[in-house]
Amino acid sequence: MRQQRLTWTIGGVGLVLCGVIGLLQYSVFGIAQVTGIVLDAVFAASVLLFAIGLSPQSSVVARRPLGVAALVIVALWPLLIRAVAQLLPTMDAATFDAGLDAYRDAGRVLTAAFFVNLLVSVAATLLACVQIARAKAVPSPWKWAPLWALIAWSVAAVAQQFLYPAAASTGLQGYAEAAFLLAALAFLAQTIGLGLIALVLSARVRSDTVDIYRSRAE
Repeated sequence: MRQQRLTWTIGGVGLVLCGVIGLLQYSVFGIAQVTGIVLDAVFAASVLLFAIGLSPQSSVVARRPLGVAALVIVALWPLLIRAVAQLLPTMDAATFDAGLDAYRDAGRVLTAAFFVNLLVSVAATLLACVQIARAKAVPSPWKWAPLWALIAWSVAAVAQQFLYPAAASTGLQGYAEAAFLLAALAFLAQTIGLGLIALVLSARVRSDTVDIYRSRAE
């Protein structure tokens, strides 16, 4: 129980920290690049800790190979994408000056990279959510919390596809602000929301352990 409590406490604090870093990322001028790297690193460490745990019982997927593999992809994929992004072409003035064909080729590469990123990240996250629920290491109904967060992100992503074009066509800033707010809320649900749930569950583990110890002593 001690390893489980420690795993969920450290992992929960890590996810909450990710949410705080994300809130600061674009609020302080000039730190977005640095905070982005730190955010991805902290997120990766937190998810890997939840996946493996300090003991088999503390793993949110009970160290089942499929669940661990899915969470490893979820953890490391943002860092991989950040590294690969440095190798991708850019659609800037220099690319345009190189010729229309070069500009179109850059657009195709970036579009393909976008869809690959979307497909892998969503598939890995969905698989991880299912494995967490099936492992039953996390008590109900909280074992479904990662899936709730994924649904919130999906709703926000779909809504953005309508709100941003609406803002551009009508000139109403409210649509863009609503899209930004939905994206922020989805991000906070995936970080601070899940982190707080992990911290609450870790406190319950401690409370249950104390109660069991006392009952045996009596």
